[in-house]
Amino acid sequence: MMEQLTGVVGILLGIWEIYAVYKAFKDTKQRGNKNTSTFLPLALWSGVVLALAFIGIGIALVMKVY
Repeated sequence: MMEQLTGVVGILLGIWEIYAVYKAFKDTKQRGNKNTSTFLPLALWSGVVLALAFIGIGIALVMKVY
């Protein structure tokens, strides 16, 4: 039971992370200028990878595939 609850929390965190990355990308696209960090694409990519990891681990925990 605790594994499934942890899995659901992981999936929700992954979904929230994807939303946060999308929001940051959209904001940067509208308001970005020459002072925008050159490391931002790497940060956005890392956020997507982290979100997919959260979702993948969450699904594995919910389905008890560990």
